Amino acid sequence: MTLSSGIRKTIFSAAAFLGAVAFSGVARAQQVSGPAAGEFGIGIEAGQPSGATAKYWLDHHSAIDAGFGESNGDAALHADLVWHAWNVLPQPQQGKLGVYFGAGPRLQFATDTEFAVRTFVGTSYWLSGHPVELFAEVGPVFQMTQGGDVYADGAVGARFYFNWRGPGN
Repeated sequence: MTLSSGIRKTIFSAAAFLGAVAFSGVARAQQVSGPAAGEFGIGIEAGQPSGATAKYWLDHHSAIDAGFGESNGDAALHADLVWHAWNVLPQPQQGKLGVYFGAGPRLQFATDTEFAVRTFVGTSYWLSGHPVELFAEVGPVFQMTQGGDVYADGAVGARFYFNWRGPGN
């Protein structure tokens, strides 16, 4: 038995409507926001690159992060605009868990300075009741000089926040 075009459209429309209602209920139930604007943290990261990291929050979802350290034996520097989603992953009983993605320029000071655009996706976990953010990120780096290569960056790290007010709910 085949369904007519009108019945298929009706079934599809009803399923889409019910899915939208269910999704909006889940999204409302899990509305979680990140740290407040103006919060600033510094820390360390290990990977590519390894060194110091800092992050300044523009609002609950966006931040600017930067890092300076060593990558493949050379000094490296990066700065990124980062956007966080706090309601994608199920929230743990303690702390706050989010995913993020971002992009920004990357310089590596080898024999000739290399310029690249770094893109990445990561996850961020805030310890419950503490001004500490743990993170892990990975993504491609698009080298714009010396042959235009594409390679991967990835790091894990932690930041301590000095003016922390805690992730909001």
